[in-house]
Amino acid sequence: MPFYTTYKEFLAKTFPEWKRVRKLPLNGGMSCPNLDGSRGKGGCSYCNNKSFSPVWDKAGVDVQEQIAEFLPRIRCKYKDAGILAYFQPYTNTYAPIDRLREIYEPAFASEEVIGVAIGTRPDCVPFDVMELLAYENTRKKVILELGLQTASDVTLERVGRGHTVADFLDAVKRAHASGLIVTSHVILGLPGETMEDFERTAETIKSSGVSAVKIHPLHIVRGTRMAEEFARGEFELLSFEGYCNAVARFIQIVGMQIAIERFSGEAQNETLIAPDWSGNRNKIVARVEELLQSNQPG
Repeated sequence: MPFYTTYKEFLAKTFPEWKRVRKLPLNGGMSCPNLDGSRGKGGCSYCNNKSFSPVWDKAGVDVQEQIAEFLPRIRCKYKDAGILAYFQPYTNTYAPIDRLREIYEPAFASEEVIGVAIGTRPDCVPFDVMELLAYENTRKKVILELGLQTASDVTLERVGRGHTVADFLDAVKRAHASGLIVTSHVILGLPGETMEDFERTAETIKSSGVSAVKIHPLHIVRGTRMAEEFARGEFELLSFEGYCNAVARFIQIVGMQIAIERFSGEAQNETLIAPDWSGNRNKIVARVEELLQSNQPG
């Protein structure tokens, strides 16, 4: 009996004509309202895009050039895969409408691309942007990836996210009304949070009706305010066992209806300070599934 719906299964259902779907990360060259001063400066306290996005340094490269550069690498390994273009770093709806059309067009026009995933913040999808995405969705399927991170407004304020849980729920509702597929990102282990907070976040994700969720362990990475707070001993990270228990409980709550894209870490380059176990995917998956099988996370 499966413990959860995998992202692979979600993609197979979304793109049934393809046996395999692979993401092609792209950099649209956009910024973030938490960086340019409209909401804040310096970004979220934990954020350094260099730590997780393989295309963080491609902001000045035309999207068409990026597709031409990276697509052959995927094709070399996955010759028969459908390609899901993924606008990943920063806030990929944060630009004037005409500029967004220009940025997205190479992906929607490419015969190689079967769909487009767009990562953004829930407070950066106003009416005109949603209208554009609804139109693009008539050309190819659009997956809108909204970062919630936590269902605690107190924590969202503490880490400087600059949006609320209500903003997230409103964005999901409007995206669904526009015919878009919606997925989300959460972080387990943010400062001050407990299992009760993780459960509340899981309940919020479940009730929102998103199709999939990506679960991240909190990373402490260089060049962030949170790294300074961590160095001062202002909070402690979840242990490996604590994180696996939190993930297992989260999965129990969301159930089989919401696919789990991942729950191991990404930041395994020179930016990572802690935790040292976050990139050990096989160990994390094995322990979480062991806890789910025993039905005793906690």
